[in-house]
Amino acid sequence: MRPTAAGAPIVLFLAAFALGGIAEPAAAQPASRSNEIPQSLRVEHDDTLNQLTALARRPGPVGVEAQKALVLYKRHLQREEEFILPPLTLLPQLADGKASADMKWAIAMAERVKAEREQIFQEHTQISDAMNALATAAQKAHDTAALDFAHTAVADSLNDIELLEPMAIVVGEFLKVKLSGQ
Repeated sequence: MRPTAAGAPIVLFLAAFALGGIAEPAAAQPASRSNEIPQSLRVEHDDTLNQLTALARRPGPVGVEAQKALVLYKRHLQREEEFILPPLTLLPQLADGKASADMKWAIAMAERVKAEREQIFQEHTQISDAMNALATAAQKAHDTAALDFAHTAVADSLNDIELLEPMAIVVGEFLKVKLSGQ
């Protein structure tokens, strides 16, 4: 989920500070680091977990619904970080036309994304349903922060379905074509 506009500079500053300065871009990382995800998504995931955890601590229906959503989000986050997002670390290199045999790990991950696409979609549906329940509880409680978070979370889930997961598949397909002659 994306931080609110007012919180974005603070989150980015804190991320840079926590990392000891601005990290090198993904293109500078060795391609064999298949357990990594793009830094921007790491910051986003951490922010989402922090916000959802804080909401889950609230008393009443908002806290209850946030706790349910947190369980679903953590399970999906594990899947994303295991095999959906690591291929995206290669995008800067691929955009520069660089493809090498040490990137083959991303093909297997992309194939897994393809194979599990329906299950991934169902997880997003469950997360969206949980966020809708959180939004309903937030409206009843007049909790604008929780309501804003729920709306942002649904938009982020849609972003995953429309962009991030297809991009992971495209990375794999691109590498298959580029590396077929090697």
